[in-house]
Amino acid sequence: MGNFKNVFKSLRTENGYTQDGLADMLGISRSAVSMYENGNREPDLKTLEAIADLFKVDMDYLLGRSSATTAVAATPERYIAPNCDDLITVYTRSRKNLSQEEKMRLARIILSDDDEE
Repeated sequence: MGNFKNVFKSLRTENGYTQDGLADMLGISRSAVSMYENGNREPDLKTLEAIADLFKVDMDYLLGRSSATTAVAATPERYIAPNCDDLITVYTRSRKNLSQEEKMRLARIILSDDDEE
């Protein structure tokens, strides 16, 4: 997948995510995140799409095929905001405490009045 491992790790660290935190947000294991970053494993298409959506980048950028982070402007049809049930599931599935930053980010999402519908 070209330069995926470097792009993926860079996006994670630039956005302040731990491997555990990112794994929870994507619904994958921490070891999968580690293997992606080390180049020992590649994500399936569904996971690759979730990563692109989370970081709001084009999949070609993730795959190292483009140096531009987005090929086209994101449209409301492309972005699907998580609903409260999804967020609660991620929170309760995580058997670790969220950092203060993660709690604040979660609260902003839940309390946001920006409705895409």
